[in-house]
Amino acid sequence: MHPIPEPIDVLRIIQAAVAPVVLISGVGLLLLTLSARLGRIVDRTRIVAAERRAADPAKRGWFDTQISILEHRARLIRMALTLSATSVGIIGLLIAVLFLGLLLGWNVTIFCTLLFVTALLCLVTAMFVFVRELFQSLTALKLSVHSTPD
Repeated sequence: MHPIPEPIDVLRIIQAAVAPVVLISGVGLLLLTLSARLGRIVDRTRIVAAERRAADPAKRGWFDTQISILEHRARLIRMALTLSATSVGIIGLLIAVLFLGLLLGWNVTIFCTLLFVTALLCLVTAMFVFVRELFQSLTALKLSVHSTPD
């Protein structure tokens, strides 16, 4: 049976377990941004698709190109959202393992290090995918400005 932890030990355990919550908060803001961008992409796709349906069949190429770019952007945002949400899940698992490890006296150093590195890799990859989507949105803007559906 494990001895009952002293109050200072409980405080140390809580501090160690709560520290990664700051990371979750930051990733939460990223998730909010990504989901808002996805919503705008979906709305824009619906508008372009409706315009495509109303256009002369001979002039649908421009709309097809726009829809293709929007679909690619949506896939990138979905990937960034998935990676970010995975990062949050891993951080949550990290918090639980840290808390239990400190409370029960387990040596979880290697496992927690692997969880933390994995969460950061997911987050960094999500950021790279997000930046890629931003570049893709500029490509779509350039196409919209320099060409017309006529």
